[in-house]
Amino acid sequence: MRIALSKRECYHADIYCSDSNSAKKTLRENQISILAVDFYLYGRENGTHVLAWARTKKLLPPYVVVTESDRNKRVLLAEELTKGGYNSADGTTFIKH
Repeated sequence: MRIALSKRECYHADIYCSDSNSAKKTLRENQISILAVDFYLYGRENGTHVLAWARTKKLLPPYVVVTESDRNKRVLLAEELTKGGYNSADGTTFIKH
């Protein structure tokens, strides 16, 4: 199942989550194959908060795609994924090793 965490529907996914609460619920309740994530979400938390939470709960899927267009925010998301053992050749698609 493909999940997109974003305020905008710019990535083809099965489920779209625009806030951290729905994202956390979806990650807990579903088997995820690909996670697409933006920095900006509705509410107080952002994409890095959700990634950090999912990393500590061991809920991140093997493939994560960063869909954020702002370069500075992309770096923050990439740093969070790198902490979780993900690698990327292009800075967009991350694979867990």
